[in-house]
Amino acid sequence: MPSQRRYSYIPKRAGKLVRKGKTWRVLHALCLHTSPYGICYPNQSTLAEIIDMGQPDISRAIRELYELGLLRYLLPKGRKRPNAYAKGNRYQILYEEDAPLPSEKEQEVGPGHRPGRFR
Repeated sequence: MPSQRRYSYIPKRAGKLVRKGKTWRVLHALCLHTSPYGICYPNQSTLAEIIDMGQPDISRAIRELYELGLLRYLLPKGRKRPNAYAKGNRYQILYEEDAPLPSEKEQEVGPGHRPGRFR
């Protein structure tokens, strides 16, 4: 079930950086799930339900947001869900350029470089 939130906070600088409509829609869907620190961890099926896009388009848009400096990959926490392939992704939306990590316990990882992914 998608979030019941009726608004989202989108980084102001995204207006100048994001050029593709699909990328803009994925950013909006991610921002619907962020905490006050900009952390979110929706799965791609939740994002697809909100914006009516396929998983490959969502993956490309997330990668583009990372390359634009609007998103940071964080090390996944918790346990893998039953019947899941791997632990879910965690992201931090960067409202400011080069924003610090939300706490000293957080670790940034690059896309595709997640240690302990299948534990």
